[in-house]
Amino acid sequence: MKNFYIFTGVAVVVTILAVLFVPGVDDYVERTFQVYLGRAAR
Repeated sequence: MKNFYIFTGVAVVVTILAVLFVPGVDDYVERTFQVYLGRAAR
C-alpha cells in the first residue's frame, strides 16, 4: 500500500511539472481528466 501512495505522489508531481514546462501537455491532461471524470459521473 505504501508503494501505491509513493507512485501516486510521483505521478502527480510529474504531471504538474509537465504541465508547467512542456507546451501542449496541459490540453492532453485536461482531456484525459474530463474523460475519466465523465465516466465516473455516469
